[in-house]
Amino acid sequence: MKKSVVFLAALLVLGATLAMSQPVPGKKFELSTAISFTSFKVSGGPSADSLLILPVRFGYYVWKGLEIEPELVLTKFRGMHADYNLSGNLAYNFKTPGALVPFLLAGVGFGNGYAVGTIVSGGTDITATLLNFGGGVKYVIGNVVAVRAEYRYTHNKLDKASFVAQKLNIHQFFVGLSLFF
Repeated sequence: MKKSVVFLAALLVLGATLAMSQPVPGKKFELSTAISFTSFKVSGGPSADSLLILPVRFGYYVWKGLEIEPELVLTKFRGMHADYNLSGNLAYNFKTPGALVPFLLAGVGFGNGYAVGTIVSGGTDITATLLNFGGGVKYVIGNVVAVRAEYRYTHNKLDKASFVAQKLNIHQFFVGLSLFF
């Protein structure tokens, strides 16, 4: 897994030297929302499950097309403790002629449960470690809005006390809108 992370980081740096531009020149922030179909399967489980989600993301362009997209997922069920996952994602937006902007995304996160869309399930004695990888395209309309389509793979390892309780692989497809300001 370490080789994959190093390879993806090198690919992002190489991409930055080849094409350096924000999707909308002069805009430093991106707020996006989408609808997603999620398919997930617990390792060793009998079958995959699926659900629809509505995520919200906030991005900040730190340099040209390099964007930081933090994600925080909180869930509090009645009478139970709060569960959370916090991820820090880096995305790189490639400069292309026209309105279509491809991007790559990678990130890591931690928490006390596993996130399936906007739902986090876990416990106070569970530690979650997750890796995010993905990519997609943005179709920029004017200087303020883009239609965004993205695929994301997340590997989540849940530890309970000192042993691995569960590994969860999540495949998500997002389609939505981005606002630049």
